[in-house]
Amino acid sequence: LTDLQAAELLGCYGIDVVEFREVRDADAAVAAADELGFPVAAKATGEIWRNRPDLTGVRLDLWRPDAVRRAFTDLAEISGNPVHIQRMATKGVGCTFRVQDDPSFGSVISFGLSGTIIDLLGDRVYRALPLTEAESAELIDAPRAAPLLSGTVGGRDLGKPVDKGALAELAQRISALCDDLPEVRELQCEPVLASPEGAAVLYARVRIGPEPNRFDIGPRRMG
Repeated sequence: LTDLQAAELLGCYGIDVVEFREVRDADAAVAAADELGFPVAAKATGEIWRNRPDLTGVRLDLWRPDAVRRAFTDLAEISGNPVHIQRMATKGVGCTFRVQDDPSFGSVISFGLSGTIIDLLGDRVYRALPLTEAESAELIDAPRAAPLLSGTVGGRDLGKPVDKGALAELAQRISALCDDLPEVRELQCEPVLASPEGAAVLYARVRIGPEPNRFDIGPRRMG
């Protein structure tokens, strides 16, 4: 699906991607920023620009039309694609949800915190879909880095805990979407910014296709 189609689909399940506009020229970028309200973020589109740790394809906290115009020009030049102008979300802890096919378990959801070090450590937890309410809450607490969401690590106070209930609810809504629509082969919400005020989905990717045939290979368990 296109980025706009993915956002529309998720919206049908109460998952609101932070509002954005897809623009193709600098004047449209400024008009989008005026409509969304300053400050805004400008983001290059295309897979190679998504979730790069160096943030080469992102310009944040753009407060003035001239800054938006300059950001659009820079990003369109390096990507050759349309640019997204997006309302700034509340700062928070970056998280990621992904749903993908597993040959033994069917659709599987994973959750973890975002970041290069987290990726290198493989700190992701996996659960078969669909999720119960209790399983959704357990999913959020399962990663080794999960204490960061509670605002404490090793007894040190890192600030206010995030709204883990909002993350669990997001997991539940993703589960419902994928359970209702077996054509969803892959779904990704990343980054999701978790804060004391809730969980803001900044980007969603959805891939659809025929439901795969599965053979019964006996009892399965995902720990």
